[in-house]
Amino acid sequence: MSKGLSKLKEKIEEGIADLSSLEVATFAGSSSNLNLAEVKGDATGSKQKKVFKIIEEGLTNGTLVGYSKYEVDGDTINFMNDTLGEDKKYLVEGHAALVEGAQKSRKDFFDFVVKVLGAKVSN
Repeated sequence: MSKGLSKLKEKIEEGIADLSSLEVATFAGSSSNLNLAEVKGDATGSKQKKVFKIIEEGLTNGTLVGYSKYEVDGDTINFMNDTLGEDKKYLVEGHAALVEGAQKSRKDFFDFVVKVLGAKVSN
C-alpha cells in the first residue's frame, strides 16, 4: 500500500473511532496572546496541529461563549454563556453555526464511510 493510501486509511480509522461523540467549544478573546507567527502561511499537516495547540494553550485567557457535546446514545450537553450581553449575540450565533457545520461534516464523513464499507462488502 502506498504511503498516501496508508495515511488515508489511518485518518479514516481515526475518524471512525471519533464518530461516537461531537464536541464543539467556542471561545472569545484577543488573538494578541496567541503566538501564531511560527505557523504563518500554510497551516496544514503538522502545522495545523501546532495551530490547534497554540490556540488551545491561549484559551485560558478567553471567554467561553458556548459548549455543546453530543453522544451517539443521544446524551447531549449544551451551555450558552448568557452574560455576554446583546452586543455579543453574534458570538452565540457563531457557536450555533459551528455546531451545525460540525454536525454536517460528521454526517458527510459517516456517509462516506458507509459507502466505502458498502462497496468493500459487496465486492
